[in-house]
Amino acid sequence: MDLSVLRKIPLFAGFDDEQIAEVGKLVQTRRVPKHQIIVYEGDPGDSFYILLKGSVAVSHMTGEGKETILSILKEGDFFGEMAVLDSSLRSASVKTLSDVEVGLVTRADFLDLLGKNPSIGRSLVIALSERLREANQQIAASAYQDIRSRLAALLLKLAEKFGEKTTDGTRITQRLTNQEMASMVGTTRETVNRTLNKFWDEQVIDMRTAFIVIKDADALGKLIE
Repeated sequence: MDLSVLRKIPLFAGFDDEQIAEVGKLVQTRRVPKHQIIVYEGDPGDSFYILLKGSVAVSHMTGEGKETILSILKEGDFFGEMAVLDSSLRSASVKTLSDVEVGLVTRADFLDLLGKNPSIGRSLVIALSERLREANQQIAASAYQDIRSRLAALLLKLAEKFGEKTTDGTRITQRLTNQEMASMVGTTRETVNRTLNKFWDEQVIDMRTAFIVIKDADALGKLIE
């Protein structure tokens, strides 16, 4: 595979050319079209994945059969590490939001890579801590914040991860359907639609194009204080 792509992955920050080349020998690349499942919740965890291009949604099915989107991952992120590390079943499904390219490393190769490169272990711990913190914040928000506040927090999070500065504000380059946003904030598609239109009426966001533009981040921030 193209080693220049691996050099951009934060997990391998600090690797020299020889180490990157060794990783490259282990990575099997795979292209997956938009709206396809890469891994299914409940399946055996026999591979670790690196997102080389595109974006994916990590989701979990509740006891009532409803889908909850836990997070959105972009180029440079990884997934599948928990099941690989403890030999458990997949705790979530991963669905593509765009055409993606992933790098797959088998469980045996990944564990061997960890043993030879402790820096990867440190990067994993940091990344997993950040994910746990985000999950705790999401749980707290679901319990104490109203829909406006939860949707405001989601828009700001998306702008932080996928934001692109424009003359009008910050354009969120990752497109999500209203149903996908509803699955992230624990409400219905109709409620998300009404709330987004209200934000638009208040000139907090702009939805004249296919991408949401945040015009007043401070106003959104006040909703979640």
